[in-house]
Amino acid sequence: MFNPLFLPLALLLNYCAPASDTPTFMAATAATGPGVATGNAPLTGRLAYDFSRPAATYSMPAELAELSGIVLSSDGQLTGVQDEAGRLYEYSLADKRVTNTVDFGPAGDYEDLARVGDDWFILRSDGTLFRHSATGTKQYQTGLTIDNNAEGLTYDARSKTLLVACKGTPGGDLTATKRAIYRLDPTTYKVQTPAAYVLDVDAIVAAVPKPAGAAPEAAAKGKKGKKGAGGFKGFAPSAVAVHPLTGHVFVLSARQNALVELAGNGELLAVAPLPENLFPQAEGLAFTPAGDLYIATEAGKKSGQAMVHLFHQQR
Repeated sequence: MFNPLFLPLALLLNYCAPASDTPTFMAATAATGPGVATGNAPLTGRLAYDFSRPAATYSMPAELAELSGIVLSSDGQLTGVQDEAGRLYEYSLADKRVTNTVDFGPAGDYEDLARVGDDWFILRSDGTLFRHSATGTKQYQTGLTIDNNAEGLTYDARSKTLLVACKGTPGGDLTATKRAIYRLDPTTYKVQTPAAYVLDVDAIVAAVPKPAGAAPEAAAKGKKGKKGAGGFKGFAPSAVAVHPLTGHVFVLSARQNALVELAGNGELLAVAPLPENLFPQAEGLAFTPAGDLYIATEAGKKSGQAMVHLFHQQR
């Protein structure tokens, strides 16, 4: 059953439908299947994190100024990728430094990564997926193109599939204010249609908490007066992750500096703006097994240094 609120979800989840030469998407109002909500569902409250007070902050080295994705690969270690080099960076949280690098491919616009067993999956913005293992690296064409601008990648342990979030051209009957998250076939790594999650940018923008006394029309603008969802550029999902305990889907937006929480069926549960002083350009998400959250941000014009902030889940 389709949930229009799931559409709101679109705001953060950047719709990533394939180009016209890929399978046609179903209209958001008619989407059906697992993870696609089809009715109005009220917001249930705020996210269980205080994003103004990180429990810890880690400064990244200069080569990770354009840090674009992170994974908590083992106890006490983050692995990241940046959007220029085909290289994995292993960062020790205890030592606060890069301890190892692993080359997996040529230079390219790499946006996110995920780990499945001993294998690494790295997503390029044109939709190409790289699978790196001890025996080498293989490339897979997902059916997405540069027009889709694939940005977020995560492994959903419950469905045993990879999820891809995009911020580019919508497909099928979807309008420019919609975004989507796709599941990849676990064997071919092609996108499965319809999209697992269809999002409505306008609805998510409207759900962003507003400062006391703010004018109603202020909600329709992005930060510093930028266009909102109606301008297509107002909200740009940059990462996606699945909460290990609840199965809820979290979607990050770098351009709007916000985070959205969705139920497993796609219902919009909460929207939280992120403080600009901590997040010049939020680009990566990673959960601990207990539900604590790491958020990575690229270097800002003032800081010149990428950061990773840790937030404890409030219980």
